[in-house]
Amino acid sequence: MLSLKDNVIYGSGNFTYGVTVQVLATYLVFYGTAILGLPGSIVGMIIAISVVWDAISDPLMGYISDTTKNKYFGRRHLYMIIGALGLSIFNALLWRIDGGMSKNSKMIFLLLFVVLIKTFMTVFATPYNALGAELTEDYHERTAIQAYRTVFFSLGLAFTTVIGMFVFFKSTDMYPIGQLNPSAYANLGLTISILVIVFSLVSIVGTFKFIPNLPAINKSEKRDIKKLIHGFKHIFNNKNYLYVICAYLSGNIATAILGSMGLHVFTYTFNMNNNEIGYLFAVIFSLSVLMQPFWYKITTKYDKKQGALIAVAFILFGSLMFVLMVINRELIREHGKIVLLYAVFSGIGFGGLITIPFSMVADTIDEGELTSGSRAEGLYYGGLTFSYKISQSFAIFLLGIILDIIKFDSSLEVQSESTIMLLGIITAIGIIIALLFALYFYNKYALTKEKAEEIKKLLKLKVSESNEN
Repeated sequence: MLSLKDNVIYGSGNFTYGVTVQVLATYLVFYGTAILGLPGSIVGMIIAISVVWDAISDPLMGYISDTTKNKYFGRRHLYMIIGALGLSIFNALLWRIDGGMSKNSKMIFLLLFVVLIKTFMTVFATPYNALGAELTEDYHERTAIQAYRTVFFSLGLAFTTVIGMFVFFKSTDMYPIGQLNPSAYANLGLTISILVIVFSLVSIVGTFKFIPNLPAINKSEKRDIKKLIHGFKHIFNNKNYLYVICAYLSGNIATAILGSMGLHVFTYTFNMNNNEIGYLFAVIFSLSVLMQPFWYKITTKYDKKQGALIAVAFILFGSLMFVLMVINRELIREHGKIVLLYAVFSGIGFGGLITIPFSMVADTIDEGELTSGSRAEGLYYGGLTFSYKISQSFAIFLLGIILDIIKFDSSLEVQSESTIMLLGIITAIGIIIALLFALYFYNKYALTKEKAEEIKKLLKLKVSESNEN
């Protein structure tokens, strides 16, 4: 049984992931187009390249972590250290690109830093997520661990978006629209990098004591490309895992669309200033944290699948409200607080969709071990990490293309009416479609509490029989 202190220390590491993934999701396209002056299609292409690299690096990092033999650092901790250090360095550099350079130079530096950030993000996040599945075997305690992770993840998202709007993007005489101030991005980037070091080290140092008791691979076992390929085949044959991954990816596409396109919609479609946008995201992220006890009780009473479906339903209802707000945007411009209704439903659902899928994956790992005879937390969570990043990247890539199609002009403070309308409508429809896919895949998931407990009993039986032989 993990103590409150242990849960908090482990969970704090997810602040690192949340704060860095959110700064890319929320500001990268706006930064690349409105600050650096690059076409949306160029920024989208950069994101597409990084997605291809993610497809390789995330599962590969999982396999490397799973097959690492290190007496002092175990399978996970050394990579977490390397990932956090690299992430902090290149995140700080990304937001300091000189806007006065040539277009090609800005494009090269943006591509380089984005790829390096995603690489070190993978090096940290994949072993970190796998570590969470190894800390306990209890069905409900796995959800509790993920709830603590969600709290810190949401705090990371909130810091990037809410504090960013209130503190870093304040209006000035030179920049009445704070989001257009280049120095604000540099200051935000440096602050985030410092926080990455602090929170990751707390989690890394605080979980060192668990290393001797964590699962380890056989010392005689060697890395083999055939074993890696076999591992991939095995996890992709695990239907319940695939359902979770597809549902998680779909749900995150919805939130990523809001995160990446939201700044444009709230700024141009609803004419909201930095404080108003800050309050909006403060409500979303605060509720995602405050509702964690609610989601824990829902999953213990109705099971994890039902909890995930309810979470999607909350966000879907909020998204339907969002469509009405876009259609009646003149009313929203006069009474901006109405948008908070959307924020309430989205915040409640968002908290569930961060926590529950990670707990579901931990159960599918047990199911996979029963059929294969070996555990592969790194590979499983590498796939989950990849699905999160690809959903974020897909939304940003799509936004870059859409901005060009709807003729968004970063040099204009006021966009054309057709551009404003299309920004809002495309965002709302995209969110709804993604959520409907999430509902479909979560509904296909079939690993109940009873089945998960039966799998654990069979695993213990296999271990005892193996020891007897």
